Amino acid sequence: MTGRILPNLLNPLYQPEVVPFPAPARRGPREKLPEAALREAFEADRSDAEIAEAFGCSRQLVAQKRSKLGLRRREKADAKRAPSRFQSKVATDRAARLPPVDHPALSEERTIYPATVTAVDGLPNVLVSAANHWKIGGRIAKGAWSGFPVYALTLEERATCPDSCRHWRSCYGNSMHFAKRLQHGPALEDRLEHELAILQSRHPAGFAVRLHVLGDFYSPAYVARWAGFLDRFPALHVFGFTARIDAASDPIALALVHLVLERWERFAIRFSNAPVDECSTVTVEHPRQVPADAVLCPQQVGKTASCSTCALCWQSRRRIAFLQH
Repeated sequence: MTGRILPNLLNPLYQPEVVPFPAPARRGPREKLPEAALREAFEADRSDAEIAEAFGCSRQLVAQKRSKLGLRRREKADAKRAPSRFQSKVATDRAARLPPVDHPALSEERTIYPATVTAVDGLPNVLVSAANHWKIGGRIAKGAWSGFPVYALTLEERATCPDSCRHWRSCYGNSMHFAKRLQHGPALEDRLEHELAILQSRHPAGFAVRLHVLGDFYSPAYVARWAGFLDRFPALHVFGFTARIDAASDPIALALVHLVLERWERFAIRFSNAPVDECSTVTVEHPRQVPADAVLCPQQVGKTASCSTCALCWQSRRRIAFLQH
């Protein structure tokens, strides 16, 4: 036994006792990639690169742990290398995923992944560069906004969306396991104002914000804040989509209609599946279903790499058709 011998100075005949040292505390970093998390990510068909980025570790560590757990990937015979996470992806070879109709997220108006909802306090920023988002792209390459860097904002799907949304169940957020969803409210809006002021000084020639990768406009006051941002920050340009299309009964939709019609050149928000032929979108299941007055999203069928290399969404008011994915 390891320890210190403590003699009894008052009794020389007393046998000294050994007092053991406490066990040393375990040092070193905590496990970066728990087994349960790795299994969940693997079953969600995430690549080693995606898993490594999500957990802040190397792809070698992911591969080693995956091999130790017997999680082996099926490789196509003609595949020479693993695809890059940031390469362009098309919707024509991707199956739509739907949660069960009775999934609690659908009735509780929330994301399927509540652990990914993050408070604004403590975050370094809420507007993140879209350079790492394969579909959006980090810098606009053509059109009136050419050269603008692109930033993105992600909120919680369903919690900020109208339940009339056509994709309430089929939201593509269902397959975004690792997306960081920001809690909406006054704290978020105050941070947006602060960060937009920084971006205005950093990019006086112009920058773009993609609203919302997930989520939607959640109150008339939130729409009014964006109207104020456009007035205060002349370099700000916005594009995105909203399921708020019932202006007759939804005050959020009414506020958006006025703002879009007045400021389309800088606030290009399209109304998803709205019964209008301008500044709108329509969802189809197959290219044969694209209406005559609409154009199919070029990125989804591999005709361009990303939104930033396309510019159709903010360059034209024409209705755009999207393949359900």
